[in-house]
Amino acid sequence: MIGLLLTLAVAAEPAPAPEVFLHTGFEDNLDGWQQHGPAEFVLDTADVHSGAKALRLTIAPGADLHWQQLDFRVPGIVRGDQLRATVWVRTHGLTDGSGAYACIEFLDGTGARCGIEHSLLGLGNGSHGWQQLVMEAEAPLGTASASFNLILNSHGSAWFDDAEFERTGHRLPWPDKGGAVRHVTVSDRVTQPHFAGVGFHVFGHIFPATQRELDEVIWKRWREVDPSFARMNDDPKWDQPMREQVARWLGEFKRSGTEIYFATWGPEQTKPGAERLAYVKKMVDQLEYFYRTRGLTNVRWYCMSNELSLSHWGSLRDDMETFADYQRQFHQELARRGLPIGMLATDASPASWWDTLDWAATHMDDITEIYGGHHYFTEHTPEDERFYDWFTPKLQGAVDLARSKGKDFLLGEFGCRQDGRTVDGTKRDVCVWFDTPSEPYVALQLADAVIGSLNTGVYALANWTFMDLPDSFVKGYLNKWGTFKRGESANGPDWMTRPHYYGYGLLARWCRGPAAARAVTTDDPWLRAAALSAEDGATIVVLNRFQGEVPVRIALGTLPSKQPWRKYLCDPKRVPINAFGDLQPPAGKIVARDGVLEDRLGANCLVVYTTRYVERVPPAVKMGVALTSGPGLTITWRATEDLDQCYYRVYRGGAQIGSTLATSFSDEESGPSTAYRVAAVDRWGNESPH
Repeated sequence: MIGLLLTLAVAAEPAPAPEVFLHTGFEDNLDGWQQHGPAEFVLDTADVHSGAKALRLTIAPGADLHWQQLDFRVPGIVRGDQLRATVWVRTHGLTDGSGAYACIEFLDGTGARCGIEHSLLGLGNGSHGWQQLVMEAEAPLGTASASFNLILNSHGSAWFDDAEFERTGHRLPWPDKGGAVRHVTVSDRVTQPHFAGVGFHVFGHIFPATQRELDEVIWKRWREVDPSFARMNDDPKWDQPMREQVARWLGEFKRSGTEIYFATWGPEQTKPGAERLAYVKKMVDQLEYFYRTRGLTNVRWYCMSNELSLSHWGSLRDDMETFADYQRQFHQELARRGLPIGMLATDASPASWWDTLDWAATHMDDITEIYGGHHYFTEHTPEDERFYDWFTPKLQGAVDLARSKGKDFLLGEFGCRQDGRTVDGTKRDVCVWFDTPSEPYVALQLADAVIGSLNTGVYALANWTFMDLPDSFVKGYLNKWGTFKRGESANGPDWMTRPHYYGYGLLARWCRGPAAARAVTTDDPWLRAAALSAEDGATIVVLNRFQGEVPVRIALGTLPSKQPWRKYLCDPKRVPINAFGDLQPPAGKIVARDGVLEDRLGANCLVVYTTRYVERVPPAVKMGVALTSGPGLTITWRATEDLDQCYYRVYRGGAQIGSTLATSFSDEESGPSTAYRVAAVDRWGNESPH
């Protein structure tokens, strides 16, 4: 898809000619190449694209797939270097895995990956004869070298020939404007009139949780960040008790005004015709139960599969006709029953697979109500300010394609770089930056994605995930991406929030839909900003990626400017961790003068300005508290009748000891002379008298 391959226009140093690192048809054998993984690496003279030799890479049946590859490494690559690589590929007999492909990998001074750019992936590469793969990439922050990798991740054989690797230019550094005022301009141009919200993928609905865990942790934190969009997984194997459990979660989300997009995990492989129709009817029975029987009309979108998976992950990438047939059957059955649940295509991941959107727009637009895709940010570190310029054009290309058909595009799943290693027999499907010095900056990279989505007109977006999957989910597998943990420690359950909860959580809360996203421009590439307006006010998001404090003037345009703007701050250097998942209070208020906000932004800080609040003192909790002895003490109180009530904070003496949706709280550490206070917190974060 042409739109997805566009990159932002940038200034580049003039170069007389590309610097060629590699130009080979393997006539020079494998000089300079390093082999990795259990495979057969052979120079083949019988099957070539040109010249006398090609590389044949074969993985025998039964061998473990570990991204077997050859790599050609080039030292002396620095941040800003622009690289291009091409190779011709042909395959035979590939039926599993992710096929034959190539990538440019960027490495830091220790040899660790700091960025990567893949070619097109999939079993279709080279399956119908010689096919050229092309990659273009820019070296990110921390780069010391780069490698050109030829990869086979399937059983069978692949031939590679005529590989080229070169440096084509170098991006100029961004200007340092010193103490000059930066200007942010909110325009009247609406990029998305029906923005549905900044949200999450939610997986917790399939796991058991006690009522106390729901009241004090899971649902309490959901109400705290208050997202208006969620992607959820459904499953053809659910029995009625599980459907009841899922319906309870959907009911909580309906209460919070959260729009739901369902995608099926583990769809059944069926034969076309009666067998497939029977499966589709079974799954639509489930959707109808939620939507009609339980009245969960917040279920809005559906896709038959997660990330084009059927027999294995991504298998439909190379069988789009089967994907289309499933989707068509679902579309017809939903229409027959009068269920207003729209079909989404294609849910593909990563962005290099978003060419499937183009295929769907050509072959199945008549049964597609919305387009969607996923991406994980393997290409850049969280600290890299260039990520925004890299990712935003990809979003714009997808949005433009969808709009060419009169539809929207949503970012159904996204996150930072995946670890993916197997350590001591356990597969680590975790964010590689967690528990490292880079972890606090994850919030900034996610904010870049949100700002890019608002400025390009994305309909909604969902970060993977709201909370970790339990350690017991699958033996030998960990999935740790949440804004808070769900694990075990020596002291019992571990529900601690992660730093990005206090950045992405602010965005979910104050960028709720429905809203209209406005186009925003800045006069400094170190700053990026977005804005939206709604019936209850407006929100402006500004991210300063500069390494110093900067003064800023924000021209509001036609945004309302009479009410003071609350200012919320996310500073990775000073993360306001709260043991109970309470978001940080506002850092202050700013009054607009002559339609302009003036402020100073800290280095590498995310700031959210909003008028989407009511300044009030919520009613106090009535009738005091009652204490019941036992193991510790249980405090109970009467529920407030405030319609804007969100949750309660419980204090022992002057210290907070919990937050809960319930009207009781058990304190296992109480003493003989303990004083308790309870305060109500409303949906704008205002706290009542104790």
